[in-house]
Amino acid sequence: MRLLGKILDSLGISENTCIVCNKSFNAKEQGFICEGCLKSVKPANFDDMEEIPYVDSYEYFGKYEGVLRECILLYKFKSVKPFSKFLANLIKEDLKKYKEDVKAEILTFVPVHFFRYWGRGYDHNEEVLKNTGIKFDKILRRKKYAKPLAGYGKSQREKILKEAYTLKENVRGKVVLVYDDIITTGTTAKNIALLLKDNGAKEVHFYFLARE
Repeated sequence: MRLLGKILDSLGISENTCIVCNKSFNAKEQGFICEGCLKSVKPANFDDMEEIPYVDSYEYFGKYEGVLRECILLYKFKSVKPFSKFLANLIKEDLKKYKEDVKAEILTFVPVHFFRYWGRGYDHNEEVLKNTGIKFDKILRRKKYAKPLAGYGKSQREKILKEAYTLKENVRGKVVLVYDDIITTGTTAKNIALLLKDNGAKEVHFYFLARE
């Protein structure tokens, strides 16, 4: 499906029938979701904000459902890369404001493992940040490969993500803001925040594209 997505996307011959509303449309950059459905994506109201250990605060743009969910799935698992621009435009002003509010000195992202990068052709989180135009740094590396975490429970995620990341730069005394696409159990954020604080980070904040 990844290769098929790339071929259809690059040749502009995807079905041009919206997978959300089933209406035909003239595709501009991608032929999967129509403009009307894309315009329906709105920010969510913050609710049920459970604490994540070692994370000082976090925000998310929307709920992982409906059109936003379909956009993320197409971009993340079917390599329909134009959605990186759409998702970046959704969050860039909100992310910029949040970065200012928490006084973050470093903006970074949760990276994929090299094997995932090689298979997809890009790091989905990095591409979104690139398209926001906000300066960021690559300070984390994923050293431990694993299958996608969807479907795993919290305890399984803990085992998979334990010591899965390493730090490439000095963060001592810094306020760090980390971008990730989806928050489910908060296990990834917890492990990364612990790594950063063990290496002297003053505060660690997270911004998520969507929350399950």
